[in-house]
Parts: sequence; structure tokens; C-alpha cells
Amino acid sequence: MKIKGLTTFTILLFILTSCNQPKSNSKTFTLKGKVDGQNTEYVVLSYIDSSDVYISDTLVVENNSFFKQGSLIHPQLVVLTSNLTGVFMEDPNRLRFFLEPNEMEIDLKEDQFPDALITGSKSQIEYEHLAKEIKPYYEKLKSKETGREKARKLLAEVKNIHLKYAINNPNSYVSAEMINFHSEEMPIDSLKMLYAGLDPIIKESFYGLDIQETIESFIPIVDSGDVAPGFSSENSDGNVLSLNQFKGKTVLLDFGAGWCVPCKKEIPGVKRIFDKYHSKGLEIIGVSFDKDKTSWKENIKDEKLNWHHIYVGSDNIREKGSINSLYRVKPIPAYILIDKNGIIIDRYRGADKKDKSLKDLEAKLETLISSKLL
Repeated sequence: MKIKGLTTFTILLFILTSCNQPKSNSKTFTLKGKVDGQNTEYVVLSYIDSSDVYISDTLVVENNSFFKQGSLIHPQLVVLTSNLTGVFMEDPNRLRFFLEPNEMEIDLKEDQFPDALITGSKSQIEYEHLAKEIKPYYEKLKSKETGREKARKLLAEVKNIHLKYAINNPNSYVSAEMINFHSEEMPIDSLKMLYAGLDPIIKESFYGLDIQETIESFIPIVDSGDVAPGFSSENSDGNVLSLNQFKGKTVLLDFGAGWCVPCKKEIPGVKRIFDKYHSKGLEIIGVSFDKDKTSWKENIKDEKLNWHHIYVGSDNIREKGSINSLYRVKPIPAYILIDKNGIIIDRYRGADKKDKSLKDLEAKLETLISSKLL
């Protein structure tokens, strides 16, 4: 059979090969890098390309240099690591910077990636100026003398600086990233106002579309005293697990992923809680945002996570009706404690040591035990 001179095979081949082709408005970027140091064998550049595909490219360092060419539609915040990078987010060999469709150059020093000299990106210049403004606040946050209340005030000031920047710079991709970063923790009316103020081209960016999706799929956040939304999903044994199965028991929802470095750091604390309170009636349900079920199951096995687990997947996080959309969890790791009657006791963010932490969670569990409510 032929259609307008094309065979069925040709049409099928065209469809298959065009599914992940770069979009028509994509542009090429080049990144030329230099590394001052003798131990960096390769760097890894992680970003979303013009086909909306997550890319994690390993670039071999030869003669202290590396090179990458790819396609983007809009500037975006990306991550650069190396073979020397450890598990901590503050690792000196980890860098976040704005990559954009242009000829860019980057000069790095081993163990000093955050001090890299980057040229060829207007968005990166803007990002560096903003980072310089908030640096004193983060220095205070790192201080051992900073208590929880002071830390919360500092974080609130940082948020205000971010959003003020967004209001004053509606034509900046950095503004869209800042709004998107705080989108899950602000009133929906405020989010709509900030989004409306962005220039049309910024609204079409990766971050602008993400903000739009957050607005369109908005569900009021559930918090202490609210009924925990019900859900059912596949568990690690291939069976269906639902929240209703745990009526009459205290449940801790543990949101995380194997690729999440802060989640990895929290595992010993979650294990300690499980070992101490499971025999007293606590059930833990791990909610995974892993990229695929294979890596999800491998992480459960490798880390010896001996509690219940369900799979959401990183591609389904924003789907309407997904567990994440019901509980509005961002960022991970995050923990939600639910009482025997299905009422949320509290929410805990393990990634932020200055917010409610696992220690606060343990203190709450001790209170429940003393009150015979666990």
C-alpha cells in the first residue's frame, strides 16, 4: 500500500525515528571545558535536551580538557560532576550552572567546582549575581550557632530575595527557575500572579511550563489534622498495596529515590526509626520516585530497606491522582506521619536540617508511645 508516494514502511520508519527528534525551535550549544588538576578522569553533564529527554553524558577529560555539543531550546540549570564527586550536595566537585544554546566555556579547578569561571551564558551571569546576593544568608545557615527559628527566618529572607528578583526581572530564565523552585510552598494566587508577570518567551521555557502545570494541577496541600488521601499502587512484590490496608495502625510515608543524594543520607535514620518503633506498631511505606522499577528494586535490596514499598516513578510525579500530587511533596526526602484513624499528624522534611527533621519525628513517636496512641 502507498500513500502519496510513500510506502507504509517508510511512513512507519519516519514516525519511529521522529518521536525523539529535537524540536524545530531547538538550538545547538557547545561547551568547552578545562580542568586544573591531575585526578579528574571525566566529568558528567546532566540536563534535559530539546527532545525532553534526560541526558547524563560522561565526558572524558583528555589533556585537562573536555568538549560537549548538544541541543537545547531554552537556558536551564544543569549539574556537572566528576569521578571525584562524593554523595554530598555541597561536594566541592559538584557544580550547578545555567547552560544555554550558545558557545560556552568553563574553567574548573579540582575541589573548587563552585568557583568555576563560565562564559557564554547571559543567564549564568544573572544567576551568579543572585547567588552573590544570597551567599551571606547561606553562610549564616551553615553556622552551628544558628538555631531553628533563626534559620527559618533566614530561609524566608532568601525566598523573598528570589521572588523579588523574579518580579523585577520578568524576562529572565533565572526568574522562572526561582518561581518554580518555590512553587509548591506558596499560595496558589501568589503563584498565578508571579507566573502572569513573566514574559511570554519565559513562560514557554522548561521552568515556565512546569509552573503552568503546577497551577493547572493544583490541589490544596494536606497538613496536620487533615484526612490522609487514600491511594493504591504496586508494591515491590508485584502486588497492590493501599493505605486502607493499614487502618488502625500508625503509618509513616517515606518519599524518596535511589538517585536522591539527601535521601541516601537519611537512610540510617529511617532504619533506626523502623528498628525502634515497628515492633510497637509503626508501619513504614516507602514511596519511590526512581526512574525505573529495576533501579527501584535494586535500591531496596542493596540498602536492605525492610519495610513496605510502592513505586510512583520519576515520570509520573505530576500525574493527576498520583500519590505525589495528592500529598504535594517537594522536595525529597519527605516524611508524612499518619495516625491510626487516617489523620495526618505532621509533615517532616529530612533534606532540610533546619526544618522539621527525623529527630522531630522520633520525638513525636515517643509522645505517641507515652500517650499510648502508637
